[in-house]
Amino acid sequence: MKLTIRRGGGIAGIVARTELDTSDLPPPAAETFAAYMDQSGLRAPGEPPAAERRPDDQLYDLSWEESGHTGSRRFSESNLPEGVRQLVAWVDGRPERTESIER
Repeated sequence: MKLTIRRGGGIAGIVARTELDTSDLPPPAAETFAAYMDQSGLRAPGEPPAAERRPDDQLYDLSWEESGHTGSRRFSESNLPEGVRQLVAWVDGRPERTESIER
């Protein structure tokens, strides 16, 4: 599975992109990642709550590829579910992640 997190918005409007591919993870970390994905509810059917925005709120676009299937969800900082927040924090702490800035 490959997860891409795009964060942007705020005053500067810079978009930061973080990617993590489970093929780059040791097996225990890949299992932990799978647990975070399950807890996040990202792959649950249906639409997530509308991304209510506050001025200068950061937007999170999360997309994933898994076994030939893709999915995506969008959240604002103010309505980011706790499970998704924990997933993002875990990915941000992994040395295997790749990061870039989009303009």
